[in-house]
Amino acid sequence: MPANPMPSWFPFLRIEADLAMTFIGLAKNHLDPEHSSWSLENARKALAEIQRRLINPTRHGLSEHEIVFLSQRCTEIESALRAASPA
Repeated sequence: MPANPMPSWFPFLRIEADLAMTFIGLAKNHLDPEHSSWSLENARKALAEIQRRLINPTRHGLSEHEIVFLSQRCTEIESALRAASPA
């Protein structure tokens, strides 16, 4: 009996990337520094989740194309976090 392939985490991780960018957008628009900080922290958590799964991508059922896509999204999120973080 063949082993079941690992279900792909890609849909979940793509949503995490979208959430991270949404949280960054919210942080930019908050007038309250506490809410802005909370949004940026949530974006960092989403980014960390993606990065954890990219450490061993085959274990999480990710294809080569999905790995490239998620790696690019991580770079975009990191850049957006730097731009949105207070100086």
